[in-house]
Amino acid sequence: MAQYTILSTKKIAPTLKEEMVQRGIDVLEEEFITIKPILNQIKQVEIKPWIEHPVEIAVVFTSQHAAATVNKYLRPFDTYIIPGNWRVFCLSGATKESAQQHILAEQLIDTAPNATELAAKIIAHGQFKQVVFFCGNQRREELPRLLKEAGIEVVEIVVYETIATPVLATNNLDAVLFFSPSAVKSFFSVNTLKKDTPCFAIGATTAAAIGEYTDNKVITSDTPSPETMLASVLFYLQNIDLYK
Repeated sequence: MAQYTILSTKKIAPTLKEEMVQRGIDVLEEEFITIKPILNQIKQVEIKPWIEHPVEIAVVFTSQHAAATVNKYLRPFDTYIIPGNWRVFCLSGATKESAQQHILAEQLIDTAPNATELAAKIIAHGQFKQVVFFCGNQRREELPRLLKEAGIEVVEIVVYETIATPVLATNNLDAVLFFSPSAVKSFFSVNTLKKDTPCFAIGATTAAAIGEYTDNKVITSDTPSPETMLASVLFYLQNIDLYK
């Protein structure tokens, strides 16, 4: 019988789940959001000028879903387009991995663990007075606001939609894992937590979103990866007395 029960607000890799089970942790999984890529001719017309732009442009991704959707526009039919004019700034972790699929290594200018630090790096870079920001319809405000305050024009292209799919969760949980601010909003739209239930966040932006809904303890993953996040959960549960 499992000693602990945790809730992941998105499905995790079966190998990770099995590792937790082996350590006496039951992992409940519920998808609190659905991602719908926007793939149509209208969006293609919107993106095409930036692929064919005659000079270097800064391209920004803060979501793996945005990078994955753009990948589909760069692989029409049996062709494969590498937009050589793009200079990419993106979040580290899964977003970086997805963005790297359509650019050369030297086109990746910088990464950061969260949107606020990424905005600071773009501003500090100093070369670009305009960026193309591929994002979702529920993107956070931090990055575009900071860039605009620094005098940098932000061209936003929405390439996917986030649809909330809230689920009532059991209140008998030892931890809840969050991987995006959108999932945080969806979860807390129908759930509350006991005061001693900690929340784990994939990054600082998600942690900040959790803080908008609860005063419970929030532990942020050292790096934005599910593996690191679950290692943090395991350490917490195995050393729970240290956190009291």
